Amino acid sequence: MREVLTQLNAVPGVVGSLVCGSGGELMVHAFPPLFDESIVRQASAAVADRNSGVRTAVGSFDLLDFRYNDGRIVVKPLSEAFLLLLCTRAINLQVLNISLNVAKGKLDALIAAATDQVFARPAVAQAPVAEAAAGILVLPACHIADSTVGSSFEQLGMGALNQVTAQQVGNFYKTGAVKKLKLTSSANGISAIFPFMVVNENDAAYDGKIILCRAIEKKLKVGPGDLLMVEIP
Repeated sequence: MREVLTQLNAVPGVVGSLVCGSGGELMVHAFPPLFDESIVRQASAAVADRNSGVRTAVGSFDLLDFRYNDGRIVVKPLSEAFLLLLCTRAINLQVLNISLNVAKGKLDALIAAATDQVFARPAVAQAPVAEAAAGILVLPACHIADSTVGSSFEQLGMGALNQVTAQQVGNFYKTGAVKKLKLTSSANGISAIFPFMVVNENDAAYDGKIILCRAIEKKLKVGPGDLLMVEIP
């Protein structure tokens, strides 16, 4: 989905874009680093806020164009989500609308495919949910692929979450930014608290997983795929 947003951002006058679910949850965004993610999440939630009128108007419009002194916010309803773009005042809406219609078809297909994958997960993948019901989130461990990012990550000796997993942990424990996590191996019971950082790793293979450096793997005596009980210390 991020690739589709990147293509939209290439339209002259588009500053950034996001896709949020019908409940206001941020699914993916492509905003410049200047925009703090908390601001992006607030914008995402505002789209689904009943008081904003966007949700109640769904079905009666193909495009919403909010005009302000310094720019414009364009909202395009998708089948099961919303597409929001921050634009300059001079954006050519006719040109943008052509790109939006193309993007809508791609995003609807990607969202539908992602939903099908969730419901098609085998029963063995539901094991972490049983632990989550007891108030503790359980996620599998993984190791970042060898790369420049991976090398720097190893030197820091920290654990990491990509943005999708960070949101998952934050939503589960109803907390803000995660800086430390208590990890407990489900297999051997070894537990410790480690510093964590959020990395801009766009590979979906890291979604819903705890990225560990070798030092943490060694201390907990775990490897990729092993389940970890994840808690906020």
